[in-house]
Amino acid sequence: MARDPLAVLTRLRQIETEQARRRLGQAVGRTEVALLAEGAASAALVAEAVAPGADYAAWLPRGLAQRDRAALARRRAEVGLAEAAAALGAARAAERAVELIAAARDRLARRQAARRVQALLDEAASRRRG
Repeated sequence: MARDPLAVLTRLRQIETEQARRRLGQAVGRTEVALLAEGAASAALVAEAVAPGADYAAWLPRGLAQRDRAALARRRAEVGLAEAAAALGAARAAERAVELIAAARDRLARRQAARRVQALLDEAASRRRG
């Protein structure tokens, strides 16, 4: 028996939506890690500033560079998160479009079946009369 192309497309869209959800979850995780890393880098700057006997002037450039790298990683993670959210929205929209097409096809099939039944009933009624 041949597979219904619309059923195959429906399943494909469901798989794509699930993958997009998974990618969004991963992007959320990366963003959280990046936020924590940025917070740790900023906290290290404060901690080193108040540490007794620390050679803050020598450490400061490295600390600032580390904080800047962490901030850049956070911004990239946030961009990735926004892209993943947009991809999930697009996948959901595509899945919904296929669902709407399938529903329209089902409605059409029901109307056609009802017309066929009505035609058979009309034909049977005309035979009785005639």
